[in-house]
Amino acid sequence: MTHTLPDDAEDWARAWRDRINDREGFATAAAGFEATFLFEIQADGTYDGDPLRFRVVVDDGACTETSVVDGDADYEFALRGEYEAWRAMLGGGLDASEAVMDGTFDVTGNTMTLLRRQEAIGEMVDAARGVDTAFAY
Repeated sequence: MTHTLPDDAEDWARAWRDRINDREGFATAAAGFEATFLFEIQADGTYDGDPLRFRVVVDDGACTETSVVDGDADYEFALRGEYEAWRAMLGGGLDASEAVMDGTFDVTGNTMTLLRRQEAIGEMVDAARGVDTAFAY
C-alpha cells in the first residue's frame, strides 16, 4: 500500500516501524541500544506546510514506537532536513551519511553514540526507503 507524505503520515509511521522490525540487520545492529529519535521534515520551496515530526523509539534491537508528534517531543537524537532532501533520500537518490556531512541534514545528539550506532541508523533509513511512499508535493 502506498502512503503519501505528508497526508498519510500516521500510516506511513506505522509502516516504517514494521519495516524496521522486519530487518534482521537492524535487530543485530541495535542490540543493547536504547534511544529516542526525532526525524523532522521541514518546509522548503516545494512544501510550505508545518514541519512533520516522527518520534522513533528503539529498545534493544526493536523499534517499539513510531509516531507523528506535534510540537516538542522528548528525544536524544534528531535528524532534520527540508522536504526535498527527505524526498531524495527516501527515493534513494541521496545518501544519508553524505547529507549529514555536507549540511543537507542537521543532526543533534551525542556524536560518539551516533558513530557507534551508525549501522543501526542506516538500517532505519533503509527501512524508511522500503515503505511504499508517494509525495503530495
